[in-house]
Amino acid sequence: MTSEVMIMNRQAVVLAADSAVTYGGGPEPVVTLEAEKILELGENIALMVYSRGDVLGRSWSHIAHAFSRENGSVEFETVDDAAAAFFKFLDQNRQLFPEHEEREEFEGLMRAAFLTVLNHAKSMRGYPGGGYESDEAAFMAALDIYLGHLTVDEHGAERQRLAIFESLSAENFYERYGAMLDALIADSLGDFGMAESTRAKLFQFAYLIATQPAFLEPYAGLVFAGFGAADVFPVYSHYYASILVDGVLKRAHDEATAVGVDDGPNAFLRTFAQAEMTHAFLRGVHPYMFDVAVSLNLISNEAAAEAALKEAGLDEAASDAVLARMRESALPRLAGEFAHTVQSVSQEEFINPFIKVVAASGKRQLAETSKALVELNILKGDLHMSQTGVGGDVDVAMVSRTTGFEWYAKKS
Repeated sequence: MTSEVMIMNRQAVVLAADSAVTYGGGPEPVVTLEAEKILELGENIALMVYSRGDVLGRSWSHIAHAFSRENGSVEFETVDDAAAAFFKFLDQNRQLFPEHEEREEFEGLMRAAFLTVLNHAKSMRGYPGGGYESDEAAFMAALDIYLGHLTVDEHGAERQRLAIFESLSAENFYERYGAMLDALIADSLGDFGMAESTRAKLFQFAYLIATQPAFLEPYAGLVFAGFGAADVFPVYSHYYASILVDGVLKRAHDEATAVGVDDGPNAFLRTFAQAEMTHAFLRGVHPYMFDVAVSLNLISNEAAAEAALKEAGLDEAASDAVLARMRESALPRLAGEFAHTVQSVSQEEFINPFIKVVAASGKRQLAETSKALVELNILKGDLHMSQTGVGGDVDVAMVSRTTGFEWYAKKS
């Protein structure tokens, strides 16, 4: 885990990050408190990384240094152009990422994926009343769950293959990795796995893991921020990136985010990874407590309705019928109105005043604010003695049009 904050107004963008990072994507990753998560890609462009701290054992700071050495004098037209150039530098870079190391990591990922489904199937087989007549039936049911997640997103929309893998057809993928997958399937599942129908589904599973915009594997978040030559106001662009497949870094753009302050509010804040205390400060209520309050409101409303029906003299059957109708519409509507009211108060009393101050702040005030917000999450972890992977010194970088990339705070 990690804790990072980005704040921007029309004058500058500020990035703040703790120093904890996870290296390695296997079952025993290593967490350190000496990571460099904010990296300079150019005079006016920064890169902030979170979650997984490396690609094939090369830290993002190592990768960014190699990129800057080759592209340091380039003035990118936009921040998105800088991101595109960064990814182009990584793709098919066999000097930085040897093919045999890529295949070793990919094989480890596929082995872990098959074993994850197998363990899930064993749990499903043991569920009381699960209804699975055999281990094989439970395995196929578990595999269908994962295939469903890879093919349909959380909103029910069909996922589309990542554009960077447009030329990597299923046939080409199987030709390249088929022997590896067959060996893993035989080792993990034996004869059952090598049955044609099971084998075909497992091959599809592997292909979707590699090419779909769903990240079941360990991934990094990449935040490109600053000014391109054509950017009037600061801009950021957020990506997820994970493994190398056929020499190409799997990545997806987070298209749900805004890209700047030119067509929206005069100030903007976004958190990455662990941010419970940041959200509690900004909203005036901890996210967990908000969920608890909404749930308790729904329960209290139902209890009050039930008591009122009994007080009115309705018998049990009539009371149950009315409650059933209320559960369909009236009670959820009341809980929704409660949640909306709390959110409106939070917006008016906490968020809007904060954004107003941020919009008028200078870059150093933005830097101090972002640093304090990250330190809130570190403090919570320290006080609760929780193993969150958040901690260490807080680095803060400022990027403005007038002075470019500057450090406000940097660990020694």
